[in-house]
Amino acid sequence: MKIKITTKQLLATTTLLKNLKSFADMKAGSINKLQVATNTMLPNTIIIRYEKEYAEMGGQKNEFKIATINQNGDIDFIEGRFKDIFEKAAFVSECINFDISNPNDYEKID
Repeated sequence: MKIKITTKQLLATTTLLKNLKSFADMKAGSINKLQVATNTMLPNTIIIRYEKEYAEMGGQKNEFKIATINQNGDIDFIEGRFKDIFEKAAFVSECINFDISNPNDYEKID
């Protein structure tokens, strides 16, 4: 079954991915393990997971980010909302990756 995605979701997802690419292209840091996915716990929502590495005040920082994009194109970062590492790992294990650059992987619904 194809993932259903709205035009607003597609635009917001594309914009976020371009911003992450610009961050890396400007040598501000690096983006690793980038994945676009869905999850049955959050129906009609696109999930973007990635690791962000950058230097801050002389030290190296590493952040694990989980962004959700709802059907209106609103982006919300949820990585801090899990009660513990086990809940976060359970959520991540339920994610189903897809290729946002391949229109055959999803169906536009508006």
